[in-house]
Amino acid sequence: MAPFGRNFLKARLKNRSDTKDKAPADGEEIQVWVCQEEKVVCGVSKRTTCADVVQALLDDHKAGPEDKRVLQGEPKEYCVLERWKGFERALPPLTRILRLWKAWGDERPYVQFVLVKVSESASPSGKRSSKPKGALSKSKRWEHGPAQYVKSLPVDKQKRMVRKAFRKLEKIRKERTGRDRDEEGVNRLVELIISQDHTIRQQIHRMRELDLEIERLEWELSAGPDQHGSPHSSCAGLPGGQLSDDQLEEYLYSSDSVDRLEEQLRIHRDLIEKLSLDIDIEIKVACTTGTEEPQGAVASVDCDPEDGFDLEELEALRRDLGLSMCRGLALQEQVTELEKELRQCDRALGSKSQECEHLAMQLSSLCAADSAAHAVSTAAGCHVSCGSGVQSKLGQILSQTDATDTDSDTGISSTHSQDSLSPFGDVPPPLDTDV
Repeated sequence: MAPFGRNFLKARLKNRSDTKDKAPADGEEIQVWVCQEEKVVCGVSKRTTCADVVQALLDDHKAGPEDKRVLQGEPKEYCVLERWKGFERALPPLTRILRLWKAWGDERPYVQFVLVKVSESASPSGKRSSKPKGALSKSKRWEHGPAQYVKSLPVDKQKRMVRKAFRKLEKIRKERTGRDRDEEGVNRLVELIISQDHTIRQQIHRMRELDLEIERLEWELSAGPDQHGSPHSSCAGLPGGQLSDDQLEEYLYSSDSVDRLEEQLRIHRDLIEKLSLDIDIEIKVACTTGTEEPQGAVASVDCDPEDGFDLEELEALRRDLGLSMCRGLALQEQVTELEKELRQCDRALGSKSQECEHLAMQLSSLCAADSAAHAVSTAAGCHVSCGSGVQSKLGQILSQTDATDTDSDTGISSTHSQDSLSPFGDVPPPLDTDV
């Protein structure tokens, strides 16, 4: 047996602090349950076997007080039992326990190592009141347990079994690592797709900005610098006549829609003109056929004199039909003209009514102003009458002085006297209606 269990391994209780140990052993640690206590085996290396762990645990147990010594016997009578989720098996003595422990991988929290006797490792799962026929006794079941069976095998076969178990564990570990690797690959692909989607969105946004810039430059080149009152400058919301991206995009979309509407309007106008021309042609053809058909009827009458009465009646009916059609067209034209005149009259009446309303409002405002100024005019009436009397007296004095100075004046005064003798001299000047 290798000397690891005696010289290098050290067992202690799990709840004991490491600070109390002055020189802790180098290597890994493995927890093993001994007599319902969890102990930690320190200094486990890759060459440590289950037999070394059993030897270290027994040495630690014997080092304790005598009243607490429960485990009796040689180390070969004990083995390490491996438990995992309700399943258990006895490990062979030459099993490298550290390699086995690492092979479990993520399942380590569910794995326990228990120190038991070889005779107890194959204990029955439960007692039964009646033994089935052919059942083995308790001693025989212990003898045929897994630990006894493994111990009874040769060393080479035990090694092969251990290698096979390790191969299975390695296969399980590889499968788990493969699944983890696949999950990591999927996560990387998802991250790559998200980053590519973000990049594509940025590129699309940049392309839209470039398209808007190209449209703006094309519009500026086509419009020219002299068109200051254009829709582009009128809808510019930023200083300097520049547009924001949203405003420019809205303007471009609206301009495209306006162009499409103008094109549709032009097509509809062409169709209306074509239909009106077709209608005029049909009306003219109908009028001409109505006037020309009687001549053909006369010719047919001349050609066939036997049915004279019937042809004359047919000719008269056709003539009446043509005349009625012409009269109907004339009446239709008159009706259209009358409708136009009626619409014009309605518009004129509407404008006149608006003017009347406006004048009525002005009249009401003037009446209000006159009623307000009537009190002021009555107060100033006496002063106006006195002033008028003084003005009449001054007029009489001035007329007398003009009569005395007529003979002493020069030719200019004579001309004034001649003007005073004119028949229109006594006529007063026309009054100013505005005053």
